[in-house]
Amino acid sequence: MRTILITGASSGIGAALADRLAGPDHHLLLVARRKERLAEVVQGVVAKGGTAHGICANLADVGAPALVIDEAVRLAGGLSAVVNNAGIFETAGIGALNAEHLDRLFSINVQAPMLLTQAALPHLRGRQGGQIVNVSSIAAESAFPGCGAYAATKAALEAWSRCLREELRGARVRVTVVAPGATDTEVWPADTTHDRTRMCRAADVAEAIAFALAAPVTASIDRLVVMPPGGPL
Repeated sequence: MRTILITGASSGIGAALADRLAGPDHHLLLVARRKERLAEVVQGVVAKGGTAHGICANLADVGAPALVIDEAVRLAGGLSAVVNNAGIFETAGIGALNAEHLDRLFSINVQAPMLLTQAALPHLRGRQGGQIVNVSSIAAESAFPGCGAYAATKAALEAWSRCLREELRGARVRVTVVAPGATDTEVWPADTTHDRTRMCRAADVAEAIAFALAAPVTASIDRLVVMPPGGPL
């Protein structure tokens, strides 16, 4: 049984991935801020015959990433893979940027996955086929007005992922980036003018992550892009 930690697991891509992996082959450690929503996802996994534990935490809090890994290892006895999925999507043009906006995005989108991975590595290094999956965005390499700060966080995540992959080759820990296009999740406000029917589904992105996690140890899937068939919005 593989033990897989998923952040941002109470909704969207994280919840869809938990549902996709639910079953006897995985012990899921599900991390999110919203306790009740997280409990519902855990119950859904158990109802499908899987094993899951919820860890309620705000990864932006000082010391939270290390505490999350400690609790995950206590609950599951070890770790096989970490999926850094938690993220914040907020838009702001250059005239509206402020320090609070930048702190929110960088603390969750960049700092949290770095610190969580750092805490998890001692447990992943000893596993044949240890894996890290970082959920990015096509915004990392595409230009969308108002998305400058968000795009910068995802570009930083991908640059770090490339360096991390090289650092960990000798330890046989693989690093994958999954970069979705616009995905129909709660990050989009109810009154968005974007056509949701043209977006990816959370389950589509979850399928790509599951594919990467299931790759044999002889293959490193470095980057997967998941786009809606109609192209970018």
